[in-house]
Amino acid sequence: MDYAKVLTQGIGAWLHYEHACGRSELFSEKYLATPVGQILTARSSSRTHAEFKHPVLANLSTGPGRPPEIDFVVCENYPEVSLAVETKWVGDSIPSIQSIIWDLIRLEMVNFQFGARCFFILAGKKDRMAKLFNAAGFINAAASGHKKPLLNVNKNAIHRTYLAPIDIFRRPTLKKVFKNYQDHEFPEFLSTRRSSPFPEVGSKRGYQVYTWEVLANGRKNTFWPKNSKHLML
Repeated sequence: MDYAKVLTQGIGAWLHYEHACGRSELFSEKYLATPVGQILTARSSSRTHAEFKHPVLANLSTGPGRPPEIDFVVCENYPEVSLAVETKWVGDSIPSIQSIIWDLIRLEMVNFQFGARCFFILAGKKDRMAKLFNAAGFINAAASGHKKPLLNVNKNAIHRTYLAPIDIFRRPTLKKVFKNYQDHEFPEFLSTRRSSPFPEVGSKRGYQVYTWEVLANGRKNTFWPKNSKHLML
């Protein structure tokens, strides 16, 4: 099943329906739980779980507060994860680059651990999405002008996002990401593949949804933050 397409189009259509009903003031990341949960539940014969403890990081978390969780998972054979979804809402406030990278990393871990299909979803106002996609931290422009974007927003093709500190511009953000996980092993990079956004063309003030599948194919070379002079505390 093309989950990326189903989620993208389903969430996008739902947002436009809710907007037509005058409920756009309620839009938020939490509000996305309604369409995501309904779509996954219908497609998985009610094997969907929300706010599921991260199967890798929950055991490594020693600080205060709730252990790391995944927004949604499908467990064909509980508690083994067969599909995982993380969402971000782009509205008046824009998600930080750090939070997006961390979502991608957490999904990569699940894909690697279980072979689960993992999806990262960005939804929100089209003009605010454009602002995020053009932010310096997102496009990661080098001094030469060459851009290494965090995610490919223009093509449905495999795209690498490097987690090892090879990009000077992104090192400060990565150091924050790995602050509490100095002793954990991470891949040199992770890969993503975009599904066509919905709607592909729309009004500047309208709503749009992007989905990327996250793939753990950068594990040939791994690193520990504590061993990197750029990432160690």
